[in-house]
Amino acid sequence: MGKINLNVSRKVLKTLFPLVLGMVVLWLLYKDTNMAELWQITKSANFTIIAYSLLFGLAGNIFRALRWELTIQSVGYYPKRMSLIYAVMGNYAVNFVLPRAGEVWRCGVVTKYDKVPFSTTFGTLIVDRFFDVVAMGFIMLLCLLLDFRFFFAYFQTNPTVGQSVISTFSSFWFYAIIILFFMLLYIVFRFLPNFFLIKKIKLFYGGMKRDILTVWKMNQKGLFILYTFLCWFGYYLYFYLCFYAFGFTEHLGPVAGLIVFAMSSLGVAAPTQGGIGAWHFMVITSLLVYGVTWEQGSAFAGAVFTIQSAWLILTGILSIFAIQYVKRDTPETVEIVNRETNN
Repeated sequence: MGKINLNVSRKVLKTLFPLVLGMVVLWLLYKDTNMAELWQITKSANFTIIAYSLLFGLAGNIFRALRWELTIQSVGYYPKRMSLIYAVMGNYAVNFVLPRAGEVWRCGVVTKYDKVPFSTTFGTLIVDRFFDVVAMGFIMLLCLLLDFRFFFAYFQTNPTVGQSVISTFSSFWFYAIIILFFMLLYIVFRFLPNFFLIKKIKLFYGGMKRDILTVWKMNQKGLFILYTFLCWFGYYLYFYLCFYAFGFTEHLGPVAGLIVFAMSSLGVAAPTQGGIGAWHFMVITSLLVYGVTWEQGSAFAGAVFTIQSAWLILTGILSIFAIQYVKRDTPETVEIVNRETNN
């Protein structure tokens, strides 16, 4: 009984800690904001445009699922397309409960219902995330080329951000913790090779590595790149179209939209539910550079994040329920398809 209570407490703590962290950041951002003015600005928004933008977020998630389908098929497994679409959309709803748990959930649910080994789904997920990092790097590089002055202005407008970055990378403890972490990994894998958990990790890593190398050699690289582009273009329109919902952002243009979108995407990487707090901070401080006031930026970030988050949670919950009802082939049929494909 005590062990069960301990496990429950840990799960609750894992959920509440990032949520509280995000709420603290939100409080710090909004504590000095004139709420009456904020509400007036929010009410003036064109919510029809924000609602229309949600379709592009949905399209981006569908293209993400289609891209994931290519990677799984490249290693010889053929789950139902709707399973992958529902898994990707359910991923985001799970992330609002426990940050980053959605990625593990979507791999596990495809393993459960479509009988694809977890090492395979997880390996292809790593490929998926790797190319997201590449795409983000390309977007940031494009932003630098299109408006290099923005980044100078950003650190001038928000000097505490630059100071925080400099202090982090100049800290002795930052590098000491990294070195200590890798030393610990080396010691464990070097001197405890027969420990059952290490054996399982090595076995899992071996299968995952094999699948990643297979994906890397896939024949449909062009289609993979196209899906990656369409995925991120959908996310960009998902964000940028919201500029037209507010009078103070509708004139900023697509380049400004791309830059603020890129900065907001960095905020999503924060270990909080949906990037709550960090996303708001990146959007508000970026809009300040373009002459948007703090209250206006706060209204924009608050309205857009709330509506888009509600959309992700709604579509995610529906997907979590729908995935178990996807019509799938019998195990015998799957085996025949896999055998004919391999031959």
